Amino acid sequence: MILYIHGFRSTDLAPKARELKQYFGEKIALAAFAQEPDQAIKDLEQQIESGNVKGIIGSSLGGFYAIYLAEKYHLRAVLINPSTRPYETTLRYLGDNTRDDGEHFIWSRDDMEALQKYAIVDPSHGHYMLMLKKGDTVLDYRVAEKYLSAEKRVIETGGNHAFENIADHLESMEKFLIK
Repeated sequence: MILYIHGFRSTDLAPKARELKQYFGEKIALAAFAQEPDQAIKDLEQQIESGNVKGIIGSSLGGFYAIYLAEKYHLRAVLINPSTRPYETTLRYLGDNTRDDGEHFIWSRDDMEALQKYAIVDPSHGHYMLMLKKGDTVLDYRVAEKYLSAEKRVIETGGNHAFENIADHLESMEKFLIK
């Protein structure tokens, strides 16, 4: 089973999640987790421990969680425009927020501080496929590029944070995760 972890203010209803589900079918589980970081990690750990998860796909904040979980459970992970320091990059979202399904939530300094516990200083080599868009205006792709030594890298000019042409890479993602 592959576990997909969506990003901040997103849900498993977002276009990328639907596209992954359409391609992978029963081979993928769309993670369900709380917004609050400590509870999110508990929810994701429970899904890994009870779901025979063999690999993770994480996008944005989901990529940050994927790194922590891949290290803890010795899993391979595909990281799509991952946040490597969400405790810094989510500062602009302090206060009231709305997810793509319309649900409101409050993002606090406590949430940002909680994220710091899950930061991996030196990720393992060879466990990651890194997918970055140079046109991402939410996160600077160079930060993730420098931080992660990935077995496979896809770095494309242009594009955006959503990595809108994910369909072009689904087969290579599957091969990497099921290696």
